[in-house]
Amino acid sequence: MGTRVFRDEMKPKERMEAVLTGKPFDRVPCSIQVSNQAGKLAGINHWQCYYSAEHTAQTQFEAYRIFGVESVGTGPGLPGIAEAVGSTVFYPKEENTPYITDFVLKEYGDFERLEIPDPWSKGRLPIHLKALELMVEGIGDDVPVVSNLAGPFTTAANIRGTDQFLRDLYHNPEFVHRLLKFAVDSTLAYVREAAKLGVRFSVADPTASATLIGPKQFDEFAFPYLRGLIQSIKELSGSAPTLHICGNTRKIWKSMADTGAGILSLDDTIDLAVAKQEVGHRVALLGNVKPTATMYLGTPDDVIRDAKGCLCKAYDNPKGYILALGCGLPMCAPVENIHAMFQVAREFGRYPFDPEKFN
Repeated sequence: MGTRVFRDEMKPKERMEAVLTGKPFDRVPCSIQVSNQAGKLAGINHWQCYYSAEHTAQTQFEAYRIFGVESVGTGPGLPGIAEAVGSTVFYPKEENTPYITDFVLKEYGDFERLEIPDPWSKGRLPIHLKALELMVEGIGDDVPVVSNLAGPFTTAANIRGTDQFLRDLYHNPEFVHRLLKFAVDSTLAYVREAAKLGVRFSVADPTASATLIGPKQFDEFAFPYLRGLIQSIKELSGSAPTLHICGNTRKIWKSMADTGAGILSLDDTIDLAVAKQEVGHRVALLGNVKPTATMYLGTPDDVIRDAKGCLCKAYDNPKGYILALGCGLPMCAPVENIHAMFQVAREFGRYPFDPEKFN
């Protein structure tokens, strides 16, 4: 597939900076991290990227060339820090998401043997760091390079095992707090090295979802460590990260904004108009086209309809709006649907806005 010509007045890096700082911009940014689809079009198997910084970076270069993505990156994601600590992650050769098969912290006494992982030697952290370095060198002047991380609550659960970790909230809260601090310290060991490359960060903490814990537990266990991690990221990188928590997060929107995150990524269960009203004056919003029902199972027309609906609700968010999915891009989502998503941003999200076009 040849290189497409994307007619924009601003580079993605310029556009995102303008949106987040309240300066003039050409159109709404569109944030989708494309990996598998771009790799297949370029002849790079997703499984190769798990073990190769070069293949990981090349896939992102192809995503920029083929789709005109507005951010590139890689990172430990949800299991990576726990893997570096000692949990076992399985990487399927078929198109499926990696998952943890064995948790390192089986007994309370095992905690004393855990060590903060060296990001240049443990797990796949060195692959991510090298790939980020290649991306920054290759296209970092034009496109934001982002490293994705798990939040402390999710990392702790991936070290301990989610079921057991959630039981520990009731039976051994003191231990939970120790483990959460360890999760923050382990994550920051990686962040310090990645920040030296000049990248931005995105934090996802799905285990802290309201479907698993209530607002009181969130405020007691998840919030303090999430805020600590985000504040440290801001100090180390000079920019506030994006924060995503799955599910209906309305009851914790204020707490999510209080972490200091610069952008709230909202699940497709959320009404963007309500989020705009309640926290849009404090933080930029990102989302929330349906990843499965629309992007994976739908047609390009479905994508356009869903994306225009999101624009209609959030284009005028006081702190800025980024068109995106409600969660991650499915690995097998059709290429045509990805192009349709970017088309909406380029055609209908152009400034000055004409809300009539959103209908």
